[in-house]
Formats: sequence, structure tokens, C-alpha cells
Amino acid sequence: MNTTGLVLLILAQFLIGRGIMQAFNIKGKLLALFALASLVGVATVSLLPMIIELIGLPITKSNVMFSIIITIILTNVFVIRSYNFSSIKSVKFKVPDLYEILFGIVFVALLIPSLWRCYYYPPHARDVLSGPEALSHYALIEHKISNSVFSVNLLESTPNLLKPPYITDLQIIYKMFVHPFGQMWLSILVVSFLIWFYSVVREKLHPIVAGMAILLLITIPELYGYTYVLLWDYSNMVFFCIGFYYLYEYVATKNYNQFLFAVLLLGFATFVRLDTLIFIGLSTPLLFIYLYRDKIAIPRIAVSIGIMLLIPLIFYIVWVNIFINNYLPVGTNLESELNPGPVSMYFEWLKRINDELIFGGINLQLYSYIFYIFMLILAVDIVLFRKKISKEAIFMLVGIAIIYFGMPLMGYFTKWFNITTAKRGIFKMFPLIILYMCNSPVLLKLSEAIKAFEFPSVEEKQVKVAPIAKSAGKKKK
Repeated sequence: MNTTGLVLLILAQFLIGRGIMQAFNIKGKLLALFALASLVGVATVSLLPMIIELIGLPITKSNVMFSIIITIILTNVFVIRSYNFSSIKSVKFKVPDLYEILFGIVFVALLIPSLWRCYYYPPHARDVLSGPEALSHYALIEHKISNSVFSVNLLESTPNLLKPPYITDLQIIYKMFVHPFGQMWLSILVVSFLIWFYSVVREKLHPIVAGMAILLLITIPELYGYTYVLLWDYSNMVFFCIGFYYLYEYVATKNYNQFLFAVLLLGFATFVRLDTLIFIGLSTPLLFIYLYRDKIAIPRIAVSIGIMLLIPLIFYIVWVNIFINNYLPVGTNLESELNPGPVSMYFEWLKRINDELIFGGINLQLYSYIFYIFMLILAVDIVLFRKKISKEAIFMLVGIAIIYFGMPLMGYFTKWFNITTAKRGIFKMFPLIILYMCNSPVLLKLSEAIKAFEFPSVEEKQVKVAPIAKSAGKKKK
């Protein structure tokens, strides 16, 4: 492995992501900011080989390196003056509490096998071998994505050659500069997401409760598997989650920069999986209702919804209508992918997803007890703390419902939809479940109870000290 290449790519991705975040004025704590910038950088870098081929240049090491340098310059040149370096210098290192250190040790122990597998084993998932891995291998030889792989008619059994080049592009770059197997970028994405996500959860919950919530997420068996099995779904979950999170941040603060940043992340999620457009479309009524209740002008709401649909659609059009139709030796169109069927097909898929994945079949082997824990917490909140359920909690609940009820719709948009696709599509629900738990009244009360136990208030201290003082006075007499 080329360690120097890995370090330089990590640095380049951070600089690219940091420049984009600064343009949108996205702030955060130092470690979380570095993690989020790295995620944005990975997504941005994944566009570069495709863009190189779009402008008619060969995908060579020098061209890829030059494109990365140009991207760093373009994303930072207009915002470098607004960087607040003094805030970085003034950051004080806080020693984590003992239980945070213990949870950190557990998280590292769980992630070591994942990191090792990404490094030691080549990609082996069928969908990748029949698409991105073959394309990236021959792209390194022939210096183009539209290469001789298309001389083999793999499209009869799988559409993986026509999926967006997110994995293909990152494999090309990481095979060039880091490791013959590529895929080290997946470990960077997983670790960065968990660092950022923990910081979000930690803002609301006590470290013990936050640690348990993140542990619940990491130990979902099927989800953990895709921290080292190279496919699209973990990345799609990451970018959809961050986009949805900042969509609520916009609703809460009315900071339009956060909205635009959210839309960009949803665009990246679409570039990973094109079917994300279904869930983005289903999210627009949610945005409309929240903005309308806050008395935002209808024309402004309409413009915002238009932007929310347009940016992800651009990612779709660039790949499907431009690159596939004009650069690849095979052609496709939306009509060939549509799978019209009766209304009953929706309910059949919904029933099958429930019976085989969520509430039956091998659900525990796939997802452990996360759905049951979530429903238990939700039931307690509704029964005991219904009036204390926050606007953010409801926003996340609706997001979960969008994934749940939107999944069967995928059957109408592609003939390739099957129960395995649904199994991985459910991943998008899991971070939203944890984000709901961040705002769960019962877990917030639990966090407050733990804090009160650790740090009693002045009144409680006085109550405890008073009997001691009285007994001491009696002894003196």
C-alpha cells in the first residue's frame, strides 16, 4: 500500500470538503468538522474521472492528479479569506470522560476487522465484480470508463454496468494512488461518518446513552457487513442521512445555506443510487408543510422545492441522459427501466418487506433488535410524553416513514428491484431512527437523570450537607 498516496488523498479530500463547507458557512467542532469535510471530499472526488472523460481527456494518473489539484483550488479560492484559523488555535483539548474512552475502545475494536478486510481482501460482491470493479480495472489500462468491458454482454443478467460511476471513479483513483484493491476509501467514509454522527448524537444525549445509540447502529449485522463489502448502499445511507439532517437544520434555523448544503448532499446520494430521487420527491411535502407552518412565502417555498428536486435531478441527467447515451457503447432510456404494474403490486411488496425483512423471516439475523427497540421507545414516548415530542423528532419520524412506504415504489421504477435491493435500501432508515432517539423524550429524561446523578444541583448538595452539619453541631455541644 502506498501510505503517502493515502495520506495525500485524505488531505486533498478534507481540503475540498472544507472549502465547500466554508462556502455554505457550515460550522462545527474540530473533529466533527474534519470528518464531515472528508465525507464531502470523498463524494466530490468521486465525480472527477467521469468529468475527465466528459471533457474528452484520457483518465491517466497525471490527469487525475491535476483534476484533484484544480478541484482543491476551485473549492477554496473564493473562501480561503473567510477561514477562521484563530478558532482552530483556540480549541482546547478536553479529556474524554471514562465512559467515553470505554465506548471509544469498543468502537475501535469493532471497526478493526472492517478496516483489515478493506485492506487485505479484494472486492468480492457480485454486483461490484459485474460492474464497477471490471470498469475500473480496464479504465486503468485503456484510460476511459467507456472501455472494452462493454464488449461482453453483462446487461442481460445485471444492470451494474449502467449504475452511476461513484464506486468506479473512487476505485480508479484509489487503485492509482493507494492500493491495488482500491476500496480504502470505504473505510475513510465509514470512520468519518461515525465520528460526525457520534458528535451529532452526543450534542443531545449523555455520553452513556449516546454511546449505546451508536453501538446499536454499528452492531446491526447486515449494516456492519457493508462497512467492508464494497457496494453502493452504505454510502447512499451516509449522504442521504446528512442531507436529511441539514434539511431539518434549515427548517429549524431558516439558514438558507444549510438548505443548499442539504440539497448538495442529497445530490451526492442520488449520484450513488439513482433511485434516491424517489425518496427526495416524497420528502418535498414534508418540507412544504414545515415551511408553510412557519409562514414562509409560497413563492419562496416553491423555489426551494424546485431546487431540492433540480440539483439531484442534474446528477441523474448527467449520468443517464448525457454520459450513458453519448459516451457508453450501450444505450438505455427511462422507458426501458420502468416496470408498470397494478396498484396491488405496491401492497404485495410492502407485505413481503414486512414479512421477510422487518417483522419476520430473517429480520433478527439482518438487523438485530433495532426495530423493536425503536418501537418500544416510540411507544413509551407516545403514551407518557406525547406532548413533549419535539418538531425535530416528528421530522425524523416522517423521514423513517418515507423510506418505509417509499421502498415498495421502487418496484415501479426498475425491473431489477428485488428483496435484496429492499434489504439494503432499508439502511437509510437506521440513522434516522438514531436521530429520532436523540430527540426522544424518554431518552432525554434518562440523560438528564444521569447528569443529575453525576452533578447534583446546589439545592441537592445543601439538602445532603444540612444533616451532616447538624450532627456535627450536636457533637460539639
